Amino acid sequence: MISSGESQDNLLLQQLALGDELAFTSVYDQYWEPLLRHIMRILPDKDEAIDVVQETFLSFWNQGHKLERVNSIKTYLFTMGRNAAFKKWKLNLKQRNYLENLVAHYAEADEGFEQIINTKELSAVLDAEIEKLPAKMREIFILSRKEHLTYKEIAEKLQISDLTVKKQINNSLKQLRLKIGEEYIPYLVLLYIMNN
Repeated sequence: MISSGESQDNLLLQQLALGDELAFTSVYDQYWEPLLRHIMRILPDKDEAIDVVQETFLSFWNQGHKLERVNSIKTYLFTMGRNAAFKKWKLNLKQRNYLENLVAHYAEADEGFEQIINTKELSAVLDAEIEKLPAKMREIFILSRKEHLTYKEIAEKLQISDLTVKKQINNSLKQLRLKIGEEYIPYLVLLYIMNN
């Protein structure tokens, strides 16, 4: 049975595929603020987050007939927005000032980063997901995170290249990001930052 939310999405998506501006305005009004909050979990700079939200809606509008294949407007928008935010975030990592501001932003959270990252809840979630990583990736991740070895030390210990270690760590973080709830994304961002 189709829920009222799904049928409303289907109707809006059909109208959007036909270029209906009123349908777009309805979607924009409903999702602009929640999408901004979602993006600000990744990009703490509000102006940048607003830019990403605007770009996301523009891209969404430009999908045209492709929108007929979408199942959920919210899921589609939030996925587009998250992907755009991470793309922007990666570009920003190249700027030293941005990196320092990002670390400062997350370090100034209501509860300290150390306190949050060490909570039993997050530790349990992380440990469970780390156990699911492929064996070699898990071994490298544990040597880096729990034994605090550098890339070079891990490479020497396992007789592999530094580049392989870096790729495995980055792949581990990507997998963990996909598995762990949205509320922990900022802390995974910091794990990534401290690793590069």
